Amino acid sequence: MKVQVFSSYLMSLTSSLDQLTLDLAPEQQQALQAGEVVMLGSEGTYTVLSLVPAPASVVWDVLTNYERFPDFLPSVKASRVLERRDNCVLVERKDSRKVGILPIRVKIVTENIEYPQERIEYRMVDGTLDEMNGTWELSPVSGPNQADATLLVQKIEAKASMGPLQPYFFEVFESGLTEMTANLRNEMAQQQTALQA
Repeated sequence: MKVQVFSSYLMSLTSSLDQLTLDLAPEQQQALQAGEVVMLGSEGTYTVLSLVPAPASVVWDVLTNYERFPDFLPSVKASRVLERRDNCVLVERKDSRKVGILPIRVKIVTENIEYPQERIEYRMVDGTLDEMNGTWELSPVSGPNQADATLLVQKIEAKASMGPLQPYFFEVFESGLTEMTANLRNEMAQQQTALQA
């Protein structure tokens, strides 16, 4: 009996998720349902998807708690809100990654326009990259018995002049996006578990 309930929950979740992810190949949809991060795109233009086992309210709270990013995003060394006015938030973030033994340090200031529990539109207004802008989109996915999940989608464009490290920029950026999204998903799931305890 429990198997049937769980199975029908997955079928309901799957059909709702299928409607939101029509452009994904079947194996990408399966990876998403298995909790994996799916990334599409190349050379600075990406779409990153994750199915988070938490309602949009929890996803939103983690995504907009900018100053806590260093607590659960290993590459973020510092993050602080510089200014907040209406639905616009100016955030400064310092990240550090390594290419081989060489550290790459990035400082960015983004202007984030927040549409609560729906999306964040952001653009870099200052920083070490040449350009960065995109969106975070939250799409609730519900199954029977009010078990909530959220499809979290980041669409991002980024450009950088990295001198002799240019060939590695996209590789490092892509792995960073996947790692960041997985860490965000984990934090969101942990917050949801804590709320249910």
